[in-house]
Amino acid sequence: MILAADLGSTNLKAALFAEDGRRIGEASRPLPYEIQTASRAELSPEAVASCFFEVVNDVLTAAGATSDKIRRFSLTSQAQTFCICDQKGRPVSPFLGWTDLRAETEAAELQKRLGDRFHQHTGSQKVRPGLMLSKVLWWKKQHGFPGDHRMVSLPSYLALQLGAAHVIESNLAAMSGFYSISDKCWWAEALEATGISAAQLGDVVETGQAVPTRSESRLRGYSESLEIVFAGNDHTAGALGCGCRKGRSVLTLGTAGVFYRWAGREPGPFSARGLWGPYPGDGYYELFHIPHACSALDWADTYLFGHVDSQRFVESACLIEAGADTPFFDPDAWGSDTAWSFQTRIEEMAYATLEGIAFALRECAGEASGAKADEILILGGGSRLDFWIQLLANVFRCPFIRSTQDGLDGAAMLAGLDLPADESQPASRRFLPQPSRVVELENRYQLWLRNYREPNPNILGA
Repeated sequence: MILAADLGSTNLKAALFAEDGRRIGEASRPLPYEIQTASRAELSPEAVASCFFEVVNDVLTAAGATSDKIRRFSLTSQAQTFCICDQKGRPVSPFLGWTDLRAETEAAELQKRLGDRFHQHTGSQKVRPGLMLSKVLWWKKQHGFPGDHRMVSLPSYLALQLGAAHVIESNLAAMSGFYSISDKCWWAEALEATGISAAQLGDVVETGQAVPTRSESRLRGYSESLEIVFAGNDHTAGALGCGCRKGRSVLTLGTAGVFYRWAGREPGPFSARGLWGPYPGDGYYELFHIPHACSALDWADTYLFGHVDSQRFVESACLIEAGADTPFFDPDAWGSDTAWSFQTRIEEMAYATLEGIAFALRECAGEASGAKADEILILGGGSRLDFWIQLLANVFRCPFIRSTQDGLDGAAMLAGLDLPADESQPASRRFLPQPSRVVELENRYQLWLRNYREPNPNILGA
């Protein structure tokens, strides 16, 4: 059997798959943040490991199985989250999450040094505070980073607990800021700029490559032949699981909002703002994201109604037909009542929230969201909200399909399971643009852009 785990930003999810591809048990638990603010995100490595193994036990119990029957763990994960470990693999730092932005000074310093070469080599448009590269330098300045210490990503840390060596796969390495996609190794200029050695970052394996566990560190109760598969970042696994391909892009409504497309067989960069990287087995992807999608929605829900109830929030928003008296919402300003252009009835403000996040997603992805997608598959917690999906279809002017497959399926596929793609598109899962609403929303979108955004020359050469 294969146990696939999705180490997301909000929840840690796992599913057990039989060898014929059936999902026979699954479970989820919230990720145990110790600190989570607009600029800090810290987790205890021990608490994360405990949460992980509790989810594994929940899955095994649900399936009526035992740990010795697991042939492979397949781990897909949020990117940029890591801790520092000593030479024996013991953590000496908390996990610093991808939303931790304290390394602003280091990011600016590294951007000045690495310049335009950074996008070409690493796939990231610029050096940002949330990148592993920036945060490692910040940690080094604050606490030191001895030569026998290592930077260990979230999935790599859990793999160490299961008995694997310290490795990271190429898809996640490419998002760290340390890795050269073109050279297929740790980037010498990034290492020199931070004073970190390649040995401190771990060996790089291919996405989907099985890594053996070692008898001296393997946990009791697991098979001697247990292997760990590193299944890339969670958006790549999700795209793979639901059949992303040319003309079929993926939008994930999670903590962040992420637009993901298969970009072709030639390497990037493909646009001025897109993050690009290797797609498992075939070509490259391009990714655009806004940092706050469902996180902004949950904040607005709490602000307007006192607690989070997404279905009630949407039911309130659906009472509104947007007009000249409807406010706008900027998800970048969440956390303050200035996120809305003005205060009015709760129903209007709820509608504006859903619309504003949709507008921010379209603006972020730019031309890549329309001209290069015949249809868009939607994943994540927000995909359960029909009204929001229909609104997105109208804003993006493109059919949206709620996928029945996810990152756990993608992780299982990378571990060797042959899962059939879900090509069925019943009306209950397919949302087509509504011509009259498309025109109205296009007018509001242009007004929103003028209020909140500068013109976006997204595609290189535009």
